[in-house]
Amino acid sequence: MTIRSLTVAVAAAALAASPAHAGEKADYAVNVGFSPFGGSIGLGYHHTKKTTLLVAFGGAPAFDAPFKLELDGDEYTQNGGAAWMGFFFNHRPFDEAQWLRVNTGIGIGNIEGTVTNDKNGDEYAVEFSENPVGYLGLGFGAGTDKGVFYGFDIGALFTGGPQIVPAANNKKDVLEDLEDSIFFGSVLPNLQFTVGYNF
Repeated sequence: MTIRSLTVAVAAAALAASPAHAGEKADYAVNVGFSPFGGSIGLGYHHTKKTTLLVAFGGAPAFDAPFKLELDGDEYTQNGGAAWMGFFFNHRPFDEAQWLRVNTGIGIGNIEGTVTNDKNGDEYAVEFSENPVGYLGLGFGAGTDKGVFYGFDIGALFTGGPQIVPAANNKKDVLEDLEDSIFFGSVLPNLQFTVGYNF
């Protein structure tokens, strides 16, 4: 299954689980989220049915990525972890489509890890530590009605880019490939699935 197919399937599931009609607005929300940057716990305040303010805390211990990175003909294992907190503003611009949100905010934290050549053991240290970073995305589901909710978000983190410390026998072309990779650029893609409770 491709990322695109998975995105559509999760968004459809979130929408299907959302209430079919407007209910009683909740004041507060708690949720747990799952993304490439680890798990998270969020606390929200629904200012109106259209706007929600959210603070979230998240992260993950260092672990090997479930896929290999190919650079300059060699395969590399990625290992990384993260710790962060974020402040977000969710706005639902359309009265007839409360399931659609624009999500923006800032995050403070650190993402660090290593990229290791499976053949010769050359290791590159990668760290995103510039703060704060910006976030912009679209969300589906996770409304303001009382009760259980589900949500799916797709967006991007806008960073200053990573610091990459090269291996002892650094290959210049490998370092350049790392800097050009989607995983180590100044814009990092994000997908998140959320489940929570409004009260």
